[in-house]
Amino acid sequence: MLQHSEIAYICAINPNMNIMNYDANPVHVLYDNESLKHIVQVIIERNDSPSGTTFVNLCYQIRQQAIRDRALADLENTVYTSDELAPEDQVRVSRVLWELIWEHKIHLLFGRSPLLGLSNGEDRFVKF
Repeated sequence: MLQHSEIAYICAINPNMNIMNYDANPVHVLYDNESLKHIVQVIIERNDSPSGTTFVNLCYQIRQQAIRDRALADLENTVYTSDELAPEDQVRVSRVLWELIWEHKIHLLFGRSPLLGLSNGEDRFVKF
């Protein structure tokens, strides 16, 4: 592994060289609560499957949307290798889901689904 002084020397020789950081930590999204709520609604509404969307899959899709929107709290030249949202963002997603349940826009679907395979047994959310 290169030492800090070796990296500084390489960069001094080639100042246009990009150094990529790889981070396996959960990622933070930069959406405010209203934007996050809108994204959650869109993701659930566009899923026409009667099996619904699992929480894990919902968080993954939020992360993918945040990548497209450049709404990740990332460091410059960082490639995130984690598919997980940060714990505090998972709490925000949970709160959004409960708001949508209380507004009768989605409901929680219990039970097993033969269509989900490995995700079977996870709680799922379906548009109302």
